[in-house]
Amino acid sequence: MFRFPSILIALLLAVSCFDIASGLEHWPFGCYPMYSLLYPKHFTLLRLYGVNDRGEFPMRGDASFPPFDGARVTDALARIPSSELPAALLNLLHLHNRTTPAKIRTLRLYSASWTLRPDVKGDEPPEQKVLVLEVSSFEH
Repeated sequence: MFRFPSILIALLLAVSCFDIASGLEHWPFGCYPMYSLLYPKHFTLLRLYGVNDRGEFPMRGDASFPPFDGARVTDALARIPSSELPAALLNLLHLHNRTTPAKIRTLRLYSASWTLRPDVKGDEPPEQKVLVLEVSSFEH
């Protein structure tokens, strides 16, 4: 009578230990890697900024490059070889100017960095911006 629960618990522990040791995921036995990562103190990602007559501003969300959202655009730019990056940025500049009423004349790609802190809200400007590439178009 007490043997079945003990065998069941031992089996569950064995499967969980196997998944944790092997790094595999078999629901509900998983190592949950999202919670086991150690993040660096500084977070860096690519950010696009547009330049118009009023100055430089961050390009965010679906409004800048419909139908693409900002995260997908910058993730794709990070995977593009550096030799093809100028053409990709120029295409994004033309896409933005074709699909939105607010025209821009220059598109800048920055490597932006933040220091990770518990009180960061997510909308703060980057602490450091390093220009990666800039493309301009003279057609409006």
